[in-house]
Amino acid sequence: MFLFPALTIGFLFVGVPLLVHLINMLRHRRQQWAAMDFLLASYRKQKKWIILRQLLLLLARTAVAAVLIAMLCGWISGGRLLGALGGRTVHHVVVLDDSYSMADISSGGQTYQRALASLRSLTERLAASEGQHQLTVLRSSRAELVLRGGGSAGDAAADLSVQTITGDARLIDRVMATEASPMSVDLVPAMRLAGELIGNTPADETVAYVISDFRERDWQAPERIAEILEGMDSENVDLRFIDSATTPASNLGITKLQPLPDVWVSDVPVVVQTAVKNYGATPVTNVNLAARVIRYGSEASSPDPTRQYSGLVEPLPGVVIERLEPGEEVVRQFQVHIAEPGTHAIQVTLPDDALPTDNSRTCTLPLSAAQRVLIVDGDAEQQGAYHIASVLEPGSQVSTGAIPDVRAPTFLRSATLEDLRPYRAIYLVDPKQITQNAAHALSQYVAEGGGLAWILGENAQPQRLNEVLLAEGRNLLPGALATVSELPLSTAAGSDVVMADEHSLTEPFRPLGNAVFGRVGLAESWSLDLADPRVSLASPVREVLNRRDRRPFVLQHSVGRGQVVTVLAGLEGRWSNWPGDPTFVIFMLRANAFLWSGAAVETSRTVDQPIELTLSTDRYGRTAQVLAAVSEPPRVPIEMQAEPTDAGLQLSIDPREAAISGSADVDAMLVPGITEVWLSRIDGQGEVRPMASVITPTEGDLRRADRRKLQQDLQPIRLQFYSTDDVLEQSNGSGGSTTTLILLALLGTLLASEQALAYWASYHPPRGGGPA
Repeated sequence: MFLFPALTIGFLFVGVPLLVHLINMLRHRRQQWAAMDFLLASYRKQKKWIILRQLLLLLARTAVAAVLIAMLCGWISGGRLLGALGGRTVHHVVVLDDSYSMADISSGGQTYQRALASLRSLTERLAASEGQHQLTVLRSSRAELVLRGGGSAGDAAADLSVQTITGDARLIDRVMATEASPMSVDLVPAMRLAGELIGNTPADETVAYVISDFRERDWQAPERIAEILEGMDSENVDLRFIDSATTPASNLGITKLQPLPDVWVSDVPVVVQTAVKNYGATPVTNVNLAARVIRYGSEASSPDPTRQYSGLVEPLPGVVIERLEPGEEVVRQFQVHIAEPGTHAIQVTLPDDALPTDNSRTCTLPLSAAQRVLIVDGDAEQQGAYHIASVLEPGSQVSTGAIPDVRAPTFLRSATLEDLRPYRAIYLVDPKQITQNAAHALSQYVAEGGGLAWILGENAQPQRLNEVLLAEGRNLLPGALATVSELPLSTAAGSDVVMADEHSLTEPFRPLGNAVFGRVGLAESWSLDLADPRVSLASPVREVLNRRDRRPFVLQHSVGRGQVVTVLAGLEGRWSNWPGDPTFVIFMLRANAFLWSGAAVETSRTVDQPIELTLSTDRYGRTAQVLAAVSEPPRVPIEMQAEPTDAGLQLSIDPREAAISGSADVDAMLVPGITEVWLSRIDGQGEVRPMASVITPTEGDLRRADRRKLQQDLQPIRLQFYSTDDVLEQSNGSGGSTTTLILLALLGTLLASEQALAYWASYHPPRGGGPA
């Protein structure tokens, strides 16, 4: 076969040497001459040798012309003899890495586009070859989604599955239209599915290609891939690695963006934390981090597909990072103040660099109106309730987002879970007793994400509290309450209260150390038996504050989704003077925010995780409109129907299920950014739920794996390494380097033979002959 069939008309040139020979024969004329008669007599004796020399010379010149035309036409061998006869089937399996590091543009062009160029070049060469060639293409992101979704069939994950390559090679057009995904995946899932496809597909020969950027982080421990490759190698699969990356440039990436745990109430400033990492090998200075807020309030009453966001976009003050050392990650914080409740969004952006994918990150900021907190004080004078309520509602137009609701102990005796759910946190101060019904309701409340704080004073009755709060696995106390322990007087300088484990509750005090509690006096506190067998916690108890003698003073533990904070001393003067110290105000505000965090919703999800909403049938209809995140508008609205369940209406957008069923555009579902879910309410009003999808920050490190070390680690597996340039150069040749070299060598041999035959067939007078 020929790459340029139109030039095969040049084979007519093969007849030129024969035509020249015939013309020379016509020039011969018989002349009567005595010397000529003598020459003819000699010619008759040597006639056979002369004809043989001329015939060999003519054949050599004809062969030179034929080989020269074959090279110009691009002749290719296309395989072995069986392939030429059309009886050999070759299965080509391509594992295409499309993790987001393949979006690297260090060399100007995108690494993933170089990988696609290798795939197209390979397919075009196979289309021009003899024999039957079948092609399977597996993208690493699609294989990961299928396996995570519970699928196991390679056909479901493959973009092309055992497709016969035709002459025009158009079957890969769909793959050529893809882009690097925003997922962080390795090659193991795709290699595993490729191995299964190879084992289930009969073929005379199998060639497996891995087209990737071969980053160092992916090949530091290649044992899992080596196990799969060994299985392929044992089945005589021809393994070929194609490296599509170039020398990486410097890259910065945003690794974190989230609001710090707080009350998250409208008209109360929220601190947002972000982190930037330098993945490059050189320091970077004066990094400008742009920030903006997308407000989904009254301004966003209906979806707008013509814009990237339906909400109102407002810039925030930028963040400047003076210097980033190689490998350093720097954390910065900034405040966001939004007066209107609702779920809003925040975006931070870095300037363009080698990897655009990790230069932007988003999160949501769900703000509610001020929330109620329940305070129940068992003391008749209500001193503890007064101190806590004064901190949470200081007045003077200062809002903490909490509305204290001080109730009598009788409220708690008959309280049910429905009575407690309206409160974001519950403070139980010096309770005399807790009923079984109240303990059961408190246990359910905390497990669902509610926050509970104990302030245990002189009214606490250890035996009763332990029997009720630790029974039936409730774990509402961090340990069994024991006895009151006095703190001995100390003549040494120091604080009666010191910080224990590093905890978010004491984070504001860390820069000043224990000296910040220098004016806090502590006379006595309750002791706990943390080893009581009735306590069975999934996570360990953490000590927040200790006494001077290192006995616990404030502890924290988790129950289900909720948090429990226990203060082992009352707020009256006989126990401590802490309520009169400024540290008490700071600690209570931090504790309130911490207790609220259990019920807080997620502010972001990774791009491959599903979006799931459970809606009340009393408030919402089944119809929803989804505007998926895009890098550039417009957006395409997607109409969806929520499914009725026992818990309510269930709306799910799962890229893993879509990858298996093929029911939706998976690539569109994976775009990081803000996805807007517009719900239809029963009252006819629209409601938007912004959802932030983010990348997993692991692909930003663009350092290359050492090819020689990789080959050593994979020994004794037989594999060949190529670069994209190698593949493209082979395709730009006349059908393969081996065929070209063979034709060139044959042409040289024929030219040399033609010269030797021409010399042999002609007459040459002897050198140094004597005088006539």
